[in-house]
Amino acid sequence: MHPTLQMLERHRPELEAVSCHYFDAPDSIPWLSNNSKSFSLNAISTSPLKPKQATWPTAELNVLFYPKAKERLLWWLYQIQQSLSGTQQLWVVGENDGGIKSLAKRLKGMFECEKIDTARHCALFVLTPKPGVTIEDFWTHYQHNELSISALPGVFSAKKLDTGTSVLLEHLPDLKSGDFLEMGCGSGVLAAELLTRYPQAHLDTYDVDLLAVESAQATLNANKLAQRANVYWSADATALPPKTYQAIVTNPPFHKGIRTEYGPTETFFSQASDRLVRGGKLVWVANDFLNYQTIIKAQFKSVTVIAQTKGFKVYEAIK
Repeated sequence: MHPTLQMLERHRPELEAVSCHYFDAPDSIPWLSNNSKSFSLNAISTSPLKPKQATWPTAELNVLFYPKAKERLLWWLYQIQQSLSGTQQLWVVGENDGGIKSLAKRLKGMFECEKIDTARHCALFVLTPKPGVTIEDFWTHYQHNELSISALPGVFSAKKLDTGTSVLLEHLPDLKSGDFLEMGCGSGVLAAELLTRYPQAHLDTYDVDLLAVESAQATLNANKLAQRANVYWSADATALPPKTYQAIVTNPPFHKGIRTEYGPTETFFSQASDRLVRGGKLVWVANDFLNYQTIIKAQFKSVTVIAQTKGFKVYEAIK
């Protein structure tokens, strides 16, 4: 059992005595009951969350697990606290090594906090919100060429265009306009760039992260491109319509924490050919040390490295 859950187990009578909502839990909660729910930003079929959800449901007791992406802490707290009412309480629990010791500093005066327990190298706090914070405080905005990019905390390319996407855009081959597909929308900068370069194109994109989905949608809205795009909150392409595309263009995610994680991208590439029309192109960028082409060689007529620079390679595969 995760140390933070071991900590909370000490308070199990309190947790089970009321309705309780858990946010961003690192693992499944063994004592989750019918009057309790668990919320995550990762797309799962049972998630009670939805994109563009104005307010999040709160319960008598609400527990936030100190997020790994620390820049998301205040955003999480804002989303929860704006729905609190009456005597509803907000707790935050986290590991000492994960940064919970700096909680008070990170609150930036937006919340009062009181430590109520320490155990298992973890700490548990109860928070009381202060007024005056708005959702706009958590958005980042920047310009890329003529595009306006908007992003929420912790989203890929949230503060500036990342090097890999920059390399991909610099060396993007000619594509036949039509239906495009992107995996991992991040802040929406690649989707917006593709739709701008190909004014007759339509694009489907998806991301496992709810904040990425909301960021990409905001970017497309800001640049008046939303009518030519669909953004899906999903862990894989199964949520997308069963159709084929003229091109798939992606800067695929490949890591999770400090451990390289190939699984979701390998699955996507193994199915990419089925998503393309004959003669369609799969174009992607990856770090030099990543090797996806061996997965897809059997599915495509050709796989070519079309650029190599700044520690990245741009590939083109033709069906």
